[in-house]
Amino acid sequence: MRVTLAALFADGWAMFRRDADLLLRVAGLFFFLPTYALLLLVGPLPMPDDAIADTTMRAQAWMTALDGWVGDYGLGSVGAYAITYLGLAVVFCLFLDPERPPLGQALRRAALRFPRFILAMIVVSIPAGAGMYILLLPGLWLMSRFMLAGPLLFAEAPIGAIASIGRSWRMTRRVQLPLLGAIVTVYLAAILVGQPFMLFAHWLGGSGVGTEAAGNPVAVAIVEAFAAGVAMLTQLAGALLAIAAYRRLSAPAR
Repeated sequence: MRVTLAALFADGWAMFRRDADLLLRVAGLFFFLPTYALLLLVGPLPMPDDAIADTTMRAQAWMTALDGWVGDYGLGSVGAYAITYLGLAVVFCLFLDPERPPLGQALRRAALRFPRFILAMIVVSIPAGAGMYILLLPGLWLMSRFMLAGPLLFAEAPIGAIASIGRSWRMTRRVQLPLLGAIVTVYLAAILVGQPFMLFAHWLGGSGVGTEAAGNPVAVAIVEAFAAGVAMLTQLAGALLAIAAYRRLSAPAR
C-alpha cells in the first residue's frame, strides 16, 4: 500500500471516528491526567542563573537548584511519564494485537510488555532527543524513522525492544518524507495550538505558573486544562499515525 501524508491522516482519522469513545477514554486517563498533573503540580525546571558572573559558582548554584527540583518533583514526573507511555502501549495493543483484545485485556497485555516497550522508547529517545537539541529537524527525522518501534512490539510480538527499533529503521527507509511530514505536522500543531495556552497561563499566574505567588490559580488551572487537552490530542494523533504507517508498510504489496 502507498504511504503518503494524506493517506496516513485519512487512516488515522478513520480509526478515531470509528473508536472515538474508546480512544478518548484511554487518552483522558493516560494522556490528559498525567500531563495536567505535571502542569499544575510540578515547578519549572531550574536553569543557570545568568546574574551570577562566576562560571563555577553559576554551575554550582544550578546543580544545587536542580538537585532540589529532582528531590521535590523527580519521582512524580517519572511516574507521570510512565503512565503516559503505558497509555501509548494500550492504544497500540488495542489496534495492533492480532487478537484485537478488549480494553481490560489490552491493559493487562500492555502492562506485561511494558518493560520491553519502555526500553525501546528510552533507546529511541536518546538519539532523537540529541538531534532535536542540536538542530530540530534531525531529531524529528529520527523520530519518524523510529516511529514503528512501538507498534512492532505489539503487532509482531514477541519481538525484542532493540529488534523492533532496527526493524522500524528498515521499514521506513523508502517512505521517509511522508513519515517526516506526519511527525512535523503533529509537532507543529502541538506547538502552535498548545503554546498560546501556556503563555496565557504564565501571564495569568503573575510571577510564575505553579508557584505559591500565582496571581489567579483558578484561571491558571482552567487554561492549563486546555493546554493538557491539546497535548492529549497530539499524543493520540501521533499514536494513530504510527499505527496507520505500520499497517500500510506491513500490508502485502499489490
